[in-house]
Amino acid sequence: MRVRIDSGDGGGEAGGSAGGGRDAAETAGLTGAFADWLTQDREVSRHAVVRRVRAEAPEGAMSGDLVEWISLAVSSGFSTAALVYAHRTFRASLPPRLRSGARLVVEHDGVRVVIEDGTEQDVARVVRALAGAEPAGSPEGGTGSRPGRPQEAAPEDASGAGS
Repeated sequence: MRVRIDSGDGGGEAGGSAGGGRDAAETAGLTGAFADWLTQDREVSRHAVVRRVRAEAPEGAMSGDLVEWISLAVSSGFSTAALVYAHRTFRASLPPRLRSGARLVVEHDGVRVVIEDGTEQDVARVVRALAGAEPAGSPEGGTGSRPGRPQEAAPEDASGAGS
C-alpha cells in the first residue's frame, strides 16, 4: 500500500507530484512530514514499515529528494483506523491555510481512496480497498478507481458504512 498527502484543490496525479510547481513541492513536503508523523505514531508504526518513495529526478535535475509517496508494508496487526485517524490528527496540526486542502490518498492494487475528514465511513472505504473489494458507490462518485479508469473517491461518500 502507498499513501501520500495531496495539497491544494487539484493535488497530484496518480504518478505523484512530479508536475512541478508550488503544489508539487507542498505535496512533497506534507507527504514527508506525514511520514515522520507516522513513524512517531505508535499505533501505526508498531505494525507498519514506513518507507519514503522519492521522485525520480530528470536527467541533470536536482529534485530527487521530494517525497512522492509513503510505502507502507503492514503486518497482520495493522489498524486501518489508526492510519485514517493519524491523518486526521496530522491534518489538525497543520496551519489553517494548509489544513483544508490536505487529503490522504491511499492506493492499493490499483484502487485509490481519497480521505478528507477521517470518518468511520472513510475507514470502511480504506478497508474495502485493502481487502480488494470492488469499490461501492455511484458511477459518478465512487469510492475508488481501478487501473484504466482513474477516478478519485468522493470524500463525502458514506455508502457501505458499517460493513
